[in-house]
Amino acid sequence: MNQDPILRRLRPFEGLALTAQDFQDEQSYQRRNLHRHALYLHGHGIVQGLQVELQNNGEKYHAIIQGGYGITRLGQGVHLPDAVKVPLEVPRRDGEYMLWLCHVESPDEGDLRPVFDTAERKEARIKESCGPRLHSADEDQADAVALCRINVRLGRMVQVLLPVPRAGRQSRAAESYLKPRVVEFIRVNRKVVNNLFRTALLRELDVSVQAFNSALVSAEFLLIEEGTTDRVLYRSAGALINYAHDFYSPLQRTIERVERFKEFVRRVNAEVPAPEQGDEVWLRWFDKFERLLQPLAKIVEELERTVEAQR
Repeated sequence: MNQDPILRRLRPFEGLALTAQDFQDEQSYQRRNLHRHALYLHGHGIVQGLQVELQNNGEKYHAIIQGGYGITRLGQGVHLPDAVKVPLEVPRRDGEYMLWLCHVESPDEGDLRPVFDTAERKEARIKESCGPRLHSADEDQADAVALCRINVRLGRMVQVLLPVPRAGRQSRAAESYLKPRVVEFIRVNRKVVNNLFRTALLRELDVSVQAFNSALVSAEFLLIEEGTTDRVLYRSAGALINYAHDFYSPLQRTIERVERFKEFVRRVNAEVPAPEQGDEVWLRWFDKFERLLQPLAKIVEELERTVEAQR
């Protein structure tokens, strides 16, 4: 479809001889107006559903795509009414790939009409549908919705759990991959604080302890709402790391794992992006945030084993 930024619509007048192109132009005007409305009001990406699960039966890879709706970067709505199981060919070249749900248009061969004054028959309708396609991650597909990233290495395909663009302002069925990680960070840190409260170490509350505990509780309530945007999740993680740094840094010596963890938190906190920086910068930082979860889980395990001896 022509992407001229200036919209032009038909101007009928008595005696105007209409052609097929006139009807085509009128349709294009209506469709482009709707596309612009969708794109500027709701953005592009997944609106609802369209979760992907990669499966391998030993012989062939399949992508299970749940039904849902998305908006392409051109503003075109893409609707997958029901879940589908799609076979995937393993690309020959290793690297990162993106699975897209593409908008597809094709003539409807079930509606053939005669062409005036000829024996020819042509399709009188266009069918709009969608279809999944796998492309290299650095190939942009403007008229498609990004579903998930897939790593290909040595003939194997592995789904990469990183967020893809999401659109819409209503509650969505598909939460971002970021959310469970932020929720887990809150959960394990609350366990750390609760265990330390049982020792003499935190019986006298200081400002940093109260601030960190309050931040964890507040963030937990914030994330109850479904459809939390990736931007909110990034900023929440950044704020929590700041409070975590203020809590762990002055903490008196407990176990060796906590002492090592202090340095990890200090580094991650020092690299928190500025609020005005883009999502790509925040996503690279979030990878460091996520790596804190494993040592935190180990700290909780060790504290639960040793806390009674410190009472």
